[in-house]
Amino acid sequence: MVDISIIIGGPQGGGIESAGQIAVKTFVLKGYDVLGSREYHSNIMGAHSYYHLRVKERKPGSLTLPVDALLALDAESILTHYRDVRPGGVVIYDPAVKATRVDSIQPMAPPLKERVKQDLESRGLPATAEGALKAMESEGVKLVGLPLKAMLRKVSEEVKAPVTSVSKTVNTMGLAAALYLLGVESKYIEKAISLQFAAKEKVVKMNVAAARIAIDYVKEVYGEHETLPDGPHKGKLRMIASGNDVVAMGKVVAGVGFLSYYPITPSSDEALYLEKHKYLKLSEDVAEKLGYDRLSVVALQMEDELASINAAIGAALAGARASTTTSGPGYSLMNEGISMAVEAEVPVVITLWMRAGPSTGMPTRTGQQDLLHSIFSGHGDAPKIVVASGDHVEAFYDAIKAFNWAEIFQVPVIHLLDKYLASAMTSLDREELDVSQVVLDRGKLVENPGPDYLRYKITEDGISPRARIGDAVMNVTGLEHTEDGKGTEDPVAREQMMLKRERKMKLVLEKLPDEDKAVFHGDPDSEVVIVSFGSTKGVILDAMEMLKSKGVNVGFLQIRLLSPFPEDLVADYLSKAKKVISVELNLMGQLAFLVRAHTGIKVDSLITKINGRPLYDYEVVEGVLKALEGARRVVMSGGA
Repeated sequence: MVDISIIIGGPQGGGIESAGQIAVKTFVLKGYDVLGSREYHSNIMGAHSYYHLRVKERKPGSLTLPVDALLALDAESILTHYRDVRPGGVVIYDPAVKATRVDSIQPMAPPLKERVKQDLESRGLPATAEGALKAMESEGVKLVGLPLKAMLRKVSEEVKAPVTSVSKTVNTMGLAAALYLLGVESKYIEKAISLQFAAKEKVVKMNVAAARIAIDYVKEVYGEHETLPDGPHKGKLRMIASGNDVVAMGKVVAGVGFLSYYPITPSSDEALYLEKHKYLKLSEDVAEKLGYDRLSVVALQMEDELASINAAIGAALAGARASTTTSGPGYSLMNEGISMAVEAEVPVVITLWMRAGPSTGMPTRTGQQDLLHSIFSGHGDAPKIVVASGDHVEAFYDAIKAFNWAEIFQVPVIHLLDKYLASAMTSLDREELDVSQVVLDRGKLVENPGPDYLRYKITEDGISPRARIGDAVMNVTGLEHTEDGKGTEDPVAREQMMLKRERKMKLVLEKLPDEDKAVFHGDPDSEVVIVSFGSTKGVILDAMEMLKSKGVNVGFLQIRLLSPFPEDLVADYLSKAKKVISVELNLMGQLAFLVRAHTGIKVDSLITKINGRPLYDYEVVEGVLKALEGARRVVMSGGA
């Protein structure tokens, strides 16, 4: 079975993401499933950035270490990742950087410099890029040096352009060499380059020339390499998309009319996708569902997050399917607006991309630290729906369902995702994002409300008829109110409205199918059950297979609906387990807290990762084995 992992490392702003995306496209063209993600610093230029991808015959659910190939486009990449390459793997580098001392690399974090220095010196090696290369070579890693300056001159001569104008092709040269050494033919690499730089003929030409020169050099110096067989998806029309992309696509299919945002990592790319495609001509099947053939969405950058939530509330009151997108610090600023949406029963969707906090924390790193924040946001009793997506396909459909639920139940819906899912790019089949399965439901939206319309009419199910502002006389207020929306402090009216809003949450649990609330993976009679939420889904599923090969059988309960919490369903799934292990990317075990609070079932062990890097499959395996030995908490620390 093909299972290839690669890290492409270099300076921030040096085209690392483009190189990674070319690699993803190459393997998809070759017929494989791919998962790739970029790790980067929050500064704009200079510090170390890397793209980590995994290639398999069926969709990889996780990234893993060690890797089969490291493309190190600078000395810092060698010194950062020299312990991440497996014996028998290959590292591609420029020999010109060998003498670089770890102490001389300015952007490198001092704690990492010290760890690298201590490790290399303990092996009797100098704390330089050459020392790190020797450490890899001693462990069976193949070293492939590319004289990039000389190769750049060749590219310059071939395309008849100055060396300075072709300097960015060093990434392509290194990547082409790495892909060739892994068995990929040049035709796939060249096709991927043409797709990456479409409509830029000169850029395509010089990058194709660079790829050919690099492959010819590797053939001449290191010999021919065995060709990787074509993957099972060869010839299929497939899509490559990030988590940001698929959420934006889901909103398009849902008929979003308004998106407000204030730029913040990692949510901005979702908003930018909608801005770029706001006049998109829709496919026939989507156009038929929406009733129009061209997308017309207002994607509006606001002055801050307070304005973003308030603008979305206004658009929703006017009848648009309205959303705002943000991350933790921005979501904090939306709290008053969220309470307003609860009190005024406004159907608004808030896409919350979690990242590593608290405060500004690590703006470009992942985490699952905003779970409780999302549920308990808003002052007073502020019931809302919170749903967490586990992968790209779920994220697409959840983005659509979020609008349906917001309008059916007339509540804010928080769509919970994270930075890892935002930047993770994967291959998708057309059938996985099947628009024919989509049902749009606008709830009790009244077209002709009439003169006796009551916006907050007391009903048995707690849901009042909803009219657009302008179609009826109505009062919309953040004050407690009577059925006609007029502010009141009457104790009876107050109690009626509070209980009315509570009934809607009970209705959510009654109406939503079980698969939207929680999904059990594996043997339901498993004595050991992992419980988790969000983007850890794929990692855990991959780890379950690895554990099974070791004779350890575990089940996995993926909780999708976090508020209102499906306590009866979760209790049913967990009641048979002799050991419950929670896997989360936060310090305290926020999901474990919710499980115990709602069901009384205490989680036995917590596997957590808090360093801002993605969770790897081998870490879940290691954590489960330690938990079975009695560990109460296992902190995982993989990643650079």
